[in-house]
Amino acid sequence: MAYKDYLVKKDEAKDLFEILKSKYTIFAPKRITRGGRYCDMDTIMYENIKSFDELEYKEKSTYSAKEALLPMTENLFYFAEDDYTETKNPYKKEVLVFARACDINAIKYLDDMFVKNGPFEDMFYLRRKNKVHYALLECQEDLDRNCFCVSCGANKTEDFTYAFRFNDDGSIKVKTEDDLDLSKFSNEEFDLLFPEENKLKVNFPEIKDNEEANKIANSDIWKEYNSRCIGCGSCTTSCSTCTCFTTKDITYTLNRRVGERRRTNASCMTKDFDLVAGGGHFRNQIKERYRYKIMHKIYAHNKRFEDGPMCVGCGRCSAHCPQLISYPETINKVNKELEKIRSEVK
Repeated sequence: MAYKDYLVKKDEAKDLFEILKSKYTIFAPKRITRGGRYCDMDTIMYENIKSFDELEYKEKSTYSAKEALLPMTENLFYFAEDDYTETKNPYKKEVLVFARACDINAIKYLDDMFVKNGPFEDMFYLRRKNKVHYALLECQEDLDRNCFCVSCGANKTEDFTYAFRFNDDGSIKVKTEDDLDLSKFSNEEFDLLFPEENKLKVNFPEIKDNEEANKIANSDIWKEYNSRCIGCGSCTTSCSTCTCFTTKDITYTLNRRVGERRRTNASCMTKDFDLVAGGGHFRNQIKERYRYKIMHKIYAHNKRFEDGPMCVGCGRCSAHCPQLISYPETINKVNKELEKIRSEVK
């Protein structure tokens, strides 16, 4: 289906929003005043918005658009004695999610885990995904110093139903393949612009096999993170490609056979992520948890699914680390270690 382009003047923006709202629930980044880490900081969260005035399009959202598909907490089913009832799809109508190219590209990694990672597809994930459409928020350049989407090939996308350019004069340029009638707005063709280069560049190591991966995993480069990292999980919570979760049964009374099962976001960086029956842990030290996260991102996921490093270069992990640990710098250290390993083989 061919795209149609429109120019929406400032005084017509409200009309455009009402047309979109007639079909979609609008889910977009919204600024929460004084809702940040510290009392004088704002945060930008994904919420249902009531007008374009609430949409924050100039800055990167604090957390990614993946919450439309994978919320922090989700009820899966209710149980009572020998019966259970699945929860209904929370989306009663189609959902339009405003997102950057990097966050849209991150969806393929969520699909890997919830659709392609075994004999069964995750119905709770799919029922949301089948209702979700994307409105691309155009990025013409870096949003902040942490962006490295070009290094990941995640700076461009054609996977959208709408694309928006918000101009400084209040007008909006829209590109769409949707069947909504936008004929009241003037036609004006435009080409989407994407970042062609980031100031921050990252070269992901091409680890060829498990032997190289194990040598990197057992090297000394991870030792510093025992003292630097505090295992808070901020990096994984803000990551647009992390998919780990835990499930928990919540009971309402003394009757343990009546309650609900919830799926909740989890982090491989927190202490009890790998807790098993009997109280055992696979990764007791923080450096082991950090190593696990990095090696999964740059090697293990690609080995299984063959779609590249599990990263889109949004830079949120570095931006949210209270210890100022740089993910790109870690990748550079792995690169140097890989070069060292290969030189010793020669």
